[in-house]
Amino acid sequence: MQLIIILLIAVSILTLLSGVSVLLGARRGERVSAFLFFLATFFALGWAVFVGAFLGLKSDTPLSTAKTIIYIYYICAPLMCWALMSYACHEFKFGKICMGVFGAVCLTLIYFILTRGDLLYRDINLSEVTGNTVSLQQNLFNVIYGAYHFITVLLYMVGLVVAIRKNRSDNIKKANLMVLVGFGVTGAIALLFNFILPAMGKYDTIWVGPLAMSFAWVFHYYAVLKYRLLDLAGGWLKALSYIIIMSLAAIVYLAIFFIIFFSLFRVSNPSMGVIMLNIIMITVVILLYPVLGEVAGYVRSLVDVHSVDLVYIVKKLSVVGKEYINYPELVEFLAEHLHYQYIGIIVDGKLYGSKAVKLGAGEVKNLEKARARRGVWVELGGELEKAAKTAGIEGVAELRNSNSETVGKILFGRPLGGINFNSRDLSEVETALTLVAVAISTEKAYK
Repeated sequence: MQLIIILLIAVSILTLLSGVSVLLGARRGERVSAFLFFLATFFALGWAVFVGAFLGLKSDTPLSTAKTIIYIYYICAPLMCWALMSYACHEFKFGKICMGVFGAVCLTLIYFILTRGDLLYRDINLSEVTGNTVSLQQNLFNVIYGAYHFITVLLYMVGLVVAIRKNRSDNIKKANLMVLVGFGVTGAIALLFNFILPAMGKYDTIWVGPLAMSFAWVFHYYAVLKYRLLDLAGGWLKALSYIIIMSLAAIVYLAIFFIIFFSLFRVSNPSMGVIMLNIIMITVVILLYPVLGEVAGYVRSLVDVHSVDLVYIVKKLSVVGKEYINYPELVEFLAEHLHYQYIGIIVDGKLYGSKAVKLGAGEVKNLEKARARRGVWVELGGELEKAAKTAGIEGVAELRNSNSETVGKILFGRPLGGINFNSRDLSEVETALTLVAVAISTEKAYK
């Protein structure tokens, strides 16, 4: 049961943070919808948390505490459904009427739950052996309570269908259809496990409904991301994406852990210590993920000496040349990731090399003056070519920025991996050279 409680907490965090991100990131025209969505996620959080809290109660828990928890999750559920219905219907005339009518019904139900708890249930059974259960009354109140949820959820779906039919934007139509499918799955699961089965006396699976909320929030997120259901600011959409992906990763990890644990040990209730160890592992992996991604990119860029990992080079060069370029570090980086034994850059008459080479000041000046006849590659001749070969330089190219201005020269040694210089795919190298030239031009513009 501890694992189920942990999963409920994970879904609750996913739920609330999704609502907060939508509320804070919504632009002016979307703020009412965003606020109603936030209310739905807030009360969904309460529903899930207190379902988990009830399932985790010990047999010696005071009855007053158990009653309070039961009241809270039976109150959160109708408030959540009202907010969801309002979110889908508030823009329509019939929706405004429904908000008022069902808001009054919701408050009436809450009043009777708080003042006449005997209308809701007969007794509470707290048992660590058979599980914690509530014996619901078979009366008109519970029929009305269940009907309220069914009708408000139905109206929520009707509101989405009306929005699909009335909206002229194909993207918004697709977005609402996506949300409709996601909540349809969640609603069907919750109806079965949180209303039908408890009414029949089976109370040990009430945790399934709150967990199924993850379907609704993930489908809603996808509708926001792909079809721009809500016009969220970029930073908040990025935050929402991070929340959704990390929360789902944690949920899937814990679910897989539970299946493996049960298969190996035939124990359906792992100790809290085991679960906490897994949560710590998840946290460590999440914190290390950027580092692992960086290491993987670095290794991948070094592995294949026959080609250039332009994605990695673009990523690194994008932060170079803002105000100051460390040329010794730059040439070492290029030598490693363009896969040459030596890379040198001549800028403003000065040579920066990944290692020392035998070139005099006059030879460096002559190399800087040399011009390419076609493309960017310089054809050396005479004494200059001899001096370059002696120094281990097999190629010289101009560094041209996006405006075709030459900002320096780059010198290449022997390619790594025993490859002939002309056998390399020089088009990839030329693309990287343009990026380097742009970085140098940017730096010069700051001076």
